[in-house]
Amino acid sequence: MLESLIGLEVLWLLLPVAAGTGWLAARKATRRTTRKRERGGLRSDYFQGINYLLNEQPDKAIEVFIKLIEVDSETVETHLALGNLYRRRGDVDRAIRIHQNLIARESLSVSQRTGALIELGQDYMSAGLLDRAEDLFSELADDADYRVQALRQLIDIYEREKDWPKAIASARRLEKATGNQLGWIIAHYCCEQASRHCSEGDLERALKHVQQARNMHAACVRASLLEADIHAERSEHERAIRSLQRVEEQDPDFLPETVGRLYRSFQALDRIDALDDYLSKLMNRYGWTSVTLTLADVKRQSGGRREAILFITERLRQRASVRGLDRLLDLEIEDQRDIGGTREHLQILKGLTAELLFERPVYKCRHCGFPAKSLHWQCPSCKHWTSIRPIQGVEGE
Repeated sequence: MLESLIGLEVLWLLLPVAAGTGWLAARKATRRTTRKRERGGLRSDYFQGINYLLNEQPDKAIEVFIKLIEVDSETVETHLALGNLYRRRGDVDRAIRIHQNLIARESLSVSQRTGALIELGQDYMSAGLLDRAEDLFSELADDADYRVQALRQLIDIYEREKDWPKAIASARRLEKATGNQLGWIIAHYCCEQASRHCSEGDLERALKHVQQARNMHAACVRASLLEADIHAERSEHERAIRSLQRVEEQDPDFLPETVGRLYRSFQALDRIDALDDYLSKLMNRYGWTSVTLTLADVKRQSGGRREAILFITERLRQRASVRGLDRLLDLEIEDQRDIGGTREHLQILKGLTAELLFERPVYKCRHCGFPAKSLHWQCPSCKHWTSIRPIQGVEGE
């Protein structure tokens, strides 16, 4: 089914190409030799190409049309269209050959050659030849007319290669070229470097990159979370708490990412009562399920299992939540003696809630809708930064 759809798409894309090819080829033919003889040969090849199209043989049709067209100023756009068509279909090698053939022609104008270079760079990226694409777009980035497009492609390349210093340099050049503020993206690049240093155990260098991220974008939640993790790792829990409490001002959507960290740091300082007060304020303001469940853990630690059960029960009356019900059933099963089959009934209900939550996405991209079980700072699908957020609702936050 998919192959037939692709073939249909190619058919419709090639029909105008075929029409243009016939016209251009006819025009060129009349300039070189007698009309009668050339029209006969042209008509045969041209209709052969049309026949291939109608019989859903686009590859053979393209070969015929390429042979009919000589590369000159009037046919460059047709060759570019064919190259793009190949790339879209995944036949990158043919696209590369067509665009390389164009670039080798001395008859091209500067703008036509540049356009072919851009297409060739995109071919290289599609083929995974990022070093070649980088060389092309680095050259084009020095041309004022194509700088913005080239820099965007370079940033894409450096993100794929995780070359964050070059990504930062290109983003700053793009910022200057367009006048658009890109500090919020550059902050992510700084955080990427900080994360790498954290994994290597170099917390001091990681902290420097986190500070750079905050300088680039004061509202960078990711920087605050990384900073808190670094302070917690160094047993600097007061600083970790301050970093986490900053998130409410930066973006309340990410408060669920702070509650587990807050619990550990407040507990390390033996300040559970202070955590109870702070989480209660967050719950009343935002009602996040993660905040409610962490607060239930706090109440269980300070007042026992029954107090946690009563707390969650009251919250469920106010705001329905599958995750809240699932936690309540856990507590009830622990608290319930197996009298009259009650425990077994609770376990059946627990199985139902577990089934509802199993493999359910916890996050979703607001740009393309990509679902995820864990937080990604860059969407794996559309590549937007900070577009993935916690899902809200009965089965989410």
